[in-house]
Amino acid sequence: MSENTELKAIQEALASIETSLGTKLETRLNEIKAGLNVPDQDAKIKQLEAEHAQLKADLQGLEAKANRLDLTGGLRAGGRKSSGELFVESQEFKGRASGRFSVTMEQKALTSAAGSIGSTLQPQILAFQDAPTEPHIRDLLPSGQTTSSVLKFPQRKSLTNNAAMVAEGAAKPQSDFTFEMVTTEVKKIAHYIKASDEILADAPALRSYIDAQLIDGLREVEDAQILKGDGTGQNLLGLYTVATAFNRAQAGDTLLDTLLRAKTQLRLVNRTATGIVLNPEDWETIQLLKGSDSHYVWASVPDGNAQRVWALPVRDSTRLAKGEWLVGDFRRGAQLFDREQSNITVANQNEDDFIKNMVTILAEERICLAIFDRLAFVKNAPA
Repeated sequence: MSENTELKAIQEALASIETSLGTKLETRLNEIKAGLNVPDQDAKIKQLEAEHAQLKADLQGLEAKANRLDLTGGLRAGGRKSSGELFVESQEFKGRASGRFSVTMEQKALTSAAGSIGSTLQPQILAFQDAPTEPHIRDLLPSGQTTSSVLKFPQRKSLTNNAAMVAEGAAKPQSDFTFEMVTTEVKKIAHYIKASDEILADAPALRSYIDAQLIDGLREVEDAQILKGDGTGQNLLGLYTVATAFNRAQAGDTLLDTLLRAKTQLRLVNRTATGIVLNPEDWETIQLLKGSDSHYVWASVPDGNAQRVWALPVRDSTRLAKGEWLVGDFRRGAQLFDREQSNITVANQNEDDFIKNMVTILAEERICLAIFDRLAFVKNAPA
């Protein structure tokens, strides 16, 4: 018998005994009031009390085991938690006595958020369903934190490597490294949604709201800014915007050929590609490539393949148009800094939320993108 089935059976038996015990106790009380002495009834009550105590102990043991095995719908120590789960488990949410409170969740936890809605409010035993994590462009970049609203960093402009073999007593050659100090500002991404006041009491629904509507919304705009921000106004300066144009095209090349040539273009200037970003339709083109015998050369139709090309991780993004792609040294060429990690604020004291039993749930973050080496990125920009 599985733990779920056994736990359910014990719960049902316990409920039945509690009902029977209550009935017999009430009957015995009436008999005592009437001056009746019924030893047989007293023995049955003692037997039910003993059975009740044993079943209660069994139930507590199974519930503890269920918690360890995550039968109630959430991962335990070492497991991943969604951004919504982090929010509803926070002390700020649990102690929400005022009309406004906020919770900041660590980016590390959000990056690995599973998107699960977790356990229900009822004592129902459900198997945990681990939803796939939606990949984003930030996953390709190293991350950091800053305490300032303005970030200054050295940007590599040129490198002349004159290292050589040197004879004893001979002059050593000089290499030239040119850097420029660049200043960039932290930018804010934010949006909010309206929800009924009851959602605050319904933890699973609130988790789903935060995961599906708020955090994903921030990430979509973040992807667009990391790739194509123009650096003006409230926009970041994006990687695709500053990347070097691809210049090694050959007639008859497939998209797979072209991406390998772009990887080589970086290697020829002493950079090493660590990732690829392209449009979903172009990614589909790669997956549908067939050999002369009509077999798929890249993908396994039943199982698919990991999103990798030429040993590089691939992110497909609608923020790039069909025909556009970016190959880069994401690990060394740039870094994403968080000034404020994803922050959820809930309030019912603005506008007419209070009288309508509504709440406003706001999500925002403040980030900054430092591009250390513009030559670390190669792009295809169709005419």
